[in-house]
Parts: sequence; structure tokens; C-alpha cells
Amino acid sequence: MPPPLLLLPVVLVLFAAADASPSACRNTTCGDVPVAYPFWLIDNSSALGCGYPGLGLRCVDNTALFLPFRTHQYKVLDIEYGKHTISLTDADMQHSDTNSSCPHLHANLTIDDNSWLQLASSDSNITFLYNCKSNSSLLSSTSAVKLTGCGAGPDHIGTSYVFLDGWITGEAYDYECETVVVAPVIDAHKKAMVDAHGGLPPADGSFGDVLSAGFELTYSVHSDKCGKCERTKGWCGYRHNETSTTMDFTCFCDEGPTKSHCELGPGISNSNYW
Repeated sequence: MPPPLLLLPVVLVLFAAADASPSACRNTTCGDVPVAYPFWLIDNSSALGCGYPGLGLRCVDNTALFLPFRTHQYKVLDIEYGKHTISLTDADMQHSDTNSSCPHLHANLTIDDNSWLQLASSDSNITFLYNCKSNSSLLSSTSAVKLTGCGAGPDHIGTSYVFLDGWITGEAYDYECETVVVAPVIDAHKKAMVDAHGGLPPADGSFGDVLSAGFELTYSVHSDKCGKCERTKGWCGYRHNETSTTMDFTCFCDEGPTKSHCELGPGISNSNYW
């Protein structure tokens, strides 16, 4: 048996490797969806995170994967890493108050121009108007479909509609609707629904099916900080600041975490990588 001191370098190497490549950097799965860099699993117990800001995913009961976005959540259906797309459906479609003939959505998807995520060219919109008091003839003369099964009682005294062309936004408030939600869907799915009925579909489960089939977002893999880190063989991420609760940008390297980029070893200039 070798002297105990001879084991010390091996132990140090193992700890260095663990620090350089935190668990969030390693590929994993949630349900049947693989999670790999630049996406990462949100783990409240971890002080380290490896991946792009805004691409953190939450795994629930190891069966369902969700993307938290602003104050809402979207269920992840698939991630195509080669195409840089993520397929999502509104988490409201999982709720008990949502039925196929009247999908009750609660939040609009608003994406800033500088977000890592953007709507894909394959997407289109449909607009839901819930509990509208006005009975304007305009509603019956446009591409509106009257929804059924949206509830009854004092809180549901109006009528709910869906517009397939998504044209109606600010004008919807003229109809005194309680809620207006513009929902992204796959354009091909919406066209297939219309074609299947030879025009406007009836108020049945078609709208719920199209929403459940989801929509796509593209994600960017370009960032000045992350690019410099990745070009020097590092993983882009973050870790808790030692003096506060904020998160600092971190480049995880084989030799350990840094605040900028990895060292490439003797004789290799970092300037060759940017």
C-alpha cells in the first residue's frame, strides 16, 4: 500500500476537476428530454451554474421539464441542439380549469430583442378574448370563433372568442374583454386545422390540440463573454458572489473557474482565439 502522502495529488486533481466542471455542466435528462449546454437545470441548492443566462430549466419530479420565463412557465416538449430550437407549450394547458374547447391561457409571451430566446420563423399567432361584454357585430363578421365551455356563473357573464389571424390586439379592449392573450403556435399546425374544416374550425377541441402541440423558440449561441470562454475550451456559467447574493459571470476551465477565459498553456497565445 503506498504511503498516504502519495494519494494527495490525485485527491487534488479530483477536486479541481469537480470545480472546473460543476454538475450543471454535465448532460442530463428530465423525463425523456435531454438537457445539455447551453441549457442547464435550475438547482436552488447549488452555488454554481453552468450555461447561458435565461436558459435555466426546472425539472419537476424528474418527469416534466419547464422553462421559467418572466412570471410564467412553459413546458418543454423537445430541444433540437443541432437547429438551436426549443419546443414549448404553455403550462396553462396542464391546469384543471383548461379544457379542449376553451383553452384558458393567462399570460402573453413577451420577448425582448436582446433575449437569448426569440420566436422562430415557423411560428404564428392566435388571439384569445375571454369574457367579453360587448356583442359587436364586428366579432361575428371577422375570423372570430365563439368558444364554448368557458365557464358559467357571475364571473363568466360575457362571451369568449378566438381569432385565428391574430390581427386583433388593442382593438380587443373595445369589446370590454376581461383578458386578451396572444398565443404563439406552429403556423403549419394552424393551417392544417383550418384546412381540415375547410375554413374556420368549430369551437371544439381543435384549438386545444394546436396549443398543446406547442411552438418553437430559437436560442442564440453568440455572446462576447461566453464566446471568449468557449473558444478557450471553457464552459460559460456563473457562481454566487462571495460577498453578496448576486451571481458573477464565471468561465469554468480545467484548471478551475475564472472570471474571463481559460489559460491555454505554455506556448499558446490566447490572442489566437479572438
